[in-house]
Amino acid sequence: MRSTLSRWWYSFATAVADLLDEAAFRVVLAARILAGRVPLETEKRFWNRSLETPVLVDVVSWVDDRRIASVVIWPPLESDKETAAADHYERAQQFKWVLAKGASELAWSTRFETDFGLRWDHARKVWSTSDGFSYDGKRSSDRDAA
Repeated sequence: MRSTLSRWWYSFATAVADLLDEAAFRVVLAARILAGRVPLETEKRFWNRSLETPVLVDVVSWVDDRRIASVVIWPPLESDKETAAADHYERAQQFKWVLAKGASELAWSTRFETDFGLRWDHARKVWSTSDGFSYDGKRSSDRDAA
C-alpha cells in the first residue's frame, strides 16, 4: 500500500512539475514575442565557391596515424565580404583549439591536418582533397531523402 501511494504521489508531483515548467516556458516566450525579441533571419551574402573554399580539418591519432574524424568548416556567409577570409580562418583556428582542449582533457594523442585547398568537382558535385577524399556537404536528412 505504501509503495503504491508513493508511486502515485511521485507521478502526480512529476505531472504538476511538467505542467508548471511548460507554462513558464510559454509565458516567457509570449513575453519575448510581445517585446519584439524574436529570432530574426540574418542576411547572407552570395558564396563564390571558386574564391572561398571550405577548410578541411582532419583529426589524426599520433599513435597509429589513423584518421579519427574529418570536419569541413564552411565559410561564414553572415560575415562581410571584406572580413570573410579572416573570419573563416579564425573559425577554423577556434574549432581546432576547442577540439585540442577536449582531446587533452581525455588524454588523447591527436594532431590536426588542415587542408585549405579543397577543389569543387563539378561532375560528382563534391569537394575533393588532394589525397582523394570527397565531401558532399549535404545534411544527413538531405542524403536520406535522395
